Amino acid sequence: MKPFHALVLALILGPVTWSPAAEPKLAALFSDHMVLQRDRAVPVWGWADPGESVTVEFAGQTKSTVSDANGKWTVTLEAMPASTEPRVLKVNHAEIADVLVGDVWVCGGQSNMERQLGPRPPQLPLLNWEQEVAAADFPLIRHFGVAHLARREPLADVVGKWVVCSPQTAKDFTAVGYFFGRELEQKLKVPIGLLHSSWGGTGLATWTSKEALDGFPEVKDQIETELADPKAGAKTPALLFQSMIAPLIPFAIKGAIWFQGESGPGVPVAYDKLFQIMITDWRKHWGLGDFPFYFVQLPNGSPATREAQAKALVLPNTGMAITIDVGDPKDVHGPNKAPIGQRLARLALARTYGRGGESSGPLFQASTIDGSNIRIQFAHTGGGLVMKGDGPLTYFTIAGEDRKFVAADARIEGDSVVVTSPQVTKPAAVRYAWINVPCDCNLYGGAGIPAAPFRTDDW
Repeated sequence: MKPFHALVLALILGPVTWSPAAEPKLAALFSDHMVLQRDRAVPVWGWADPGESVTVEFAGQTKSTVSDANGKWTVTLEAMPASTEPRVLKVNHAEIADVLVGDVWVCGGQSNMERQLGPRPPQLPLLNWEQEVAAADFPLIRHFGVAHLARREPLADVVGKWVVCSPQTAKDFTAVGYFFGRELEQKLKVPIGLLHSSWGGTGLATWTSKEALDGFPEVKDQIETELADPKAGAKTPALLFQSMIAPLIPFAIKGAIWFQGESGPGVPVAYDKLFQIMITDWRKHWGLGDFPFYFVQLPNGSPATREAQAKALVLPNTGMAITIDVGDPKDVHGPNKAPIGQRLARLALARTYGRGGESSGPLFQASTIDGSNIRIQFAHTGGGLVMKGDGPLTYFTIAGEDRKFVAADARIEGDSVVVTSPQVTKPAAVRYAWINVPCDCNLYGGAGIPAAPFRTDDW
């Protein structure tokens, strides 16, 4: 179905006023080559003349409704199994072609999620991008890129289109999302929809609803002032939620993947607190319960931010892709995106799809002081801790009550690491990989994923 440009303009400017005698129109998400979510009720919505009858037909289902006084209409298709058969979705006399049924994942965040598979000067080209693009013949993978829009008033719709993955199109896909989707499609053999909504240089606050941010009295005045500013941009709190997330809701999805953190929270609220609020906020608005939310722990950046990200694991149905081994000391947009997407997919395959196997690298679990040693216990060791390459273990430091950390000796003993130093006879705390870019770390789990940075102190 060809886009109706007058409709698009009306939608991005605000509430829809429908012109008389117009054929019913669908939200932009419902367009040729789309993927509908399997095994879940599927809302379908759009606009028409007030009081107009609208009938939606798909996969043997027929659903009818009447548009409301504002011209908005919604029907809900019953849950359907996955299907690779290209089918037509009909809305009155209009037809949406090449519709598949599979799993739809939201791909959100900032520049490292936004970064496409193809070139993006002046950033470094991604590793093997030309070979990856040439081999990207995966017609069951579909990508919807949400155009950058930042409006002070909530938007009714987004601008974008579904694109079939091919060597001609894949260069414009989110790279992390592509590698994630490719793993899922190859393992599950079902259509995968990548619903990509990200914007470089943006903080958590702009992707969080005003309703959720109003829970922070310390930022209420800032939010009101910035949202009222006619020059409000993408750093502005709540702006991208209402412009690039809210219009996607209630599109049926399987879950979300997230890559953000380089720009911090965006408001004077602790990153860990706001990140958990944002995840909970998305889940509340979508109304699908605690849908899977898998996020990337930064390969580059402040260790305190990585620690704050890890705290989101207290929320149900979350998972963290540990990526410190693929960071680049010279480039926050590291060129090695394939392992990142693959580790996100590993989380989904194990935890969402029940495919088994270890889905994480080792995570700090507990510490015990024994004389001049501190023993660190880990969860998710994947069958046992291992040291990659030649020893010794690197990036372990230890301190006494004086809080002066020094380089430590560390050795693996089963699922734990024993840490000591002749300079610290009465140890009090241990830190691991507590620097900005520990890309040559060498403590791994048996699944081949590095251990996450941690500290035992709260100093």
